[in-house]
Amino acid sequence: MNITRRDFLNGALLALGSTLLPPFVLGKEIEHLLADDSYPPRLNGMRGNHPGSFETAHAMAWTGKRDWDAVKEPDGTEYDLVVVGAGISGLSAAWFFQQQYGKDAKILLLENHDDFGGHARRNEFVLEGQMRVSYGGSQTIQNPGRYSRTAKSLLDSLGVTLDRFERAYDRDFFSRHGLKPMTYFDKKTFGRDVLLPYTFTDFSWGVPGISAAGLGAEEALNRMPLEARAKEQLLRVLSSREGSLDRIDAAKRLQYVKTTPYFAFLKDQLNVDDPQVLRLLRPLPAEYTGMGADNLSTLEAMTFGLPGITEQAVGRAIGDQGGSLSPEESEPYIHHFPDGNASIARLLVRQLIPKTASGSTMDDIVMADFDYHRLDQPDSPVRLRLNSTVVRVTHEGPAQKAHGVSVTYVTRNQAYRVHAKTCVLACYHVMIPHLVPELPQEQKNALREQSKAPLVYSTVLLKHWRPIKQLGLGAAECPGSLHQLMLLDYPVKLGTYPVSDDPDQPMVITMSHVPLAEQYGIPPRELFRQGRFRLFSMPFSDFETAIKEHLGGMLGAAGFDPDQDIHAITVNRWSHGYSYQGSRLYDPEMSPEKGPHILGRRPFGRITIANSDAGARAYMDAAIDEARRAVDELPRLA
Repeated sequence: MNITRRDFLNGALLALGSTLLPPFVLGKEIEHLLADDSYPPRLNGMRGNHPGSFETAHAMAWTGKRDWDAVKEPDGTEYDLVVVGAGISGLSAAWFFQQQYGKDAKILLLENHDDFGGHARRNEFVLEGQMRVSYGGSQTIQNPGRYSRTAKSLLDSLGVTLDRFERAYDRDFFSRHGLKPMTYFDKKTFGRDVLLPYTFTDFSWGVPGISAAGLGAEEALNRMPLEARAKEQLLRVLSSREGSLDRIDAAKRLQYVKTTPYFAFLKDQLNVDDPQVLRLLRPLPAEYTGMGADNLSTLEAMTFGLPGITEQAVGRAIGDQGGSLSPEESEPYIHHFPDGNASIARLLVRQLIPKTASGSTMDDIVMADFDYHRLDQPDSPVRLRLNSTVVRVTHEGPAQKAHGVSVTYVTRNQAYRVHAKTCVLACYHVMIPHLVPELPQEQKNALREQSKAPLVYSTVLLKHWRPIKQLGLGAAECPGSLHQLMLLDYPVKLGTYPVSDDPDQPMVITMSHVPLAEQYGIPPRELFRQGRFRLFSMPFSDFETAIKEHLGGMLGAAGFDPDQDIHAITVNRWSHGYSYQGSRLYDPEMSPEKGPHILGRRPFGRITIANSDAGARAYMDAAIDEARRAVDELPRLA
């Protein structure tokens, strides 16, 4: 199979969008049935912020465009609530509103993408009758024991039993198959392809059941394709422990690690500045922070397990602060649905619009088939309208006295307007100043500061995983490659969904990419801006070529042929990725309790603001909690 044919889908998505529009747009006489190859979770090629999902917003934000065709009124319904954005936060807002006002409350969700869930995106593949699913964004229910009462209650109402994951996650999978974490040095960057059972960070917390890599630091260094000077410096980093801050007065060490960039610490304290060493270390925290190691403080680097610094090195300052500098111990990282948190979005939609899918449990949601035609039906109190980019939200009268709001959205370059008593904006905060021009200027300025970190999750369906088994590869850091991290599919069995336990069976792997600037130490918001520009400039073919070269080089020694052994590729491009949580170097005062998001989320008349941006935390529980707050802040309906 020639994967490049997938490029056709990229160009076809705009036309395909018409098949997903509500019936009133196409005309009442048209009843278009979705073909199997247009079922949104099953689309390959460029997904995430896919072509067709952002052009209207960019035209409005970059050029101030508002001259779409004359606005049409699609129906005479006055909704009790319009929600802008059908990600986890938007769906949760609709759910909380329905709990407050009953099943008959009229709710409309408007979503600019061709699928619901936001970053909780489902990637679905079918090969010779076998289905495999994976996550295209939001990955897991992380540390659910620390969830708020609100978030726990929602999960419980959806039928999500956390204990169920104890049985669903196969902790023996990696050891049973002899799979270990490794580091891949690619030929283009390092001169030759080398795959070593050694990693610079600990994978065990993020991949439960995976064993230690195997090689010691010195043996691994001898086999790395690095120059002698780089090996000498890297050995100092890897072997440095308690003595790495000996030249800093003990009373000043804590302040030092908080305010000193990690790369400055390496140079000043360990005399490490070799470009190969910095290139190796830079991408290690990228998937978790949206930034490179050059953007981290020494304290943050320690928290993420980067080499060269330990808590013990900080010395007695820890005791003076009355505690530990290490992060709190996490719960086991096992609370995964096979498609990540897309199953949470699907559970929410199934409760809000019951006719969309059958079933009633967390097990049967994994294989549930959704009828996308039922998302937007006139006889349903809750309607979800895809491919609909909101461009204007205004009060019908002065904000403090208005009895309703008007919401204008665009689909296929045609503007439509709906009316509602209230509105929750569960969308990217940087877009809200463009949507609500009447907001106070100081609130607009705060919202504009909430830039999201771009990232890419590429999911690849392999026809079999025999080379992976042969090489003993369970996960890989790939510091020279476009995709800096590779993970096998999490071994989760729920309901009738199987784990790929036989190497002859299809297997999904996830490869992640975070765009980093050529220059080191660029402030996060500028780093994100440059990264977004690069992602929007890269066609699917660039990612496809990089993935084939990557997997061919990494697995080629075991006979892997990317042209023959890859069945499908889905690139989940999140140019507006996960919520910015702050930086100790660049935003030292920012926290979930303090920062621009506090002012940015302030209610405005009959309009309130949700999304994980509002909590400055890129986690599902933040999206849920902010949805509940936004609904609670709405004016009470009579």
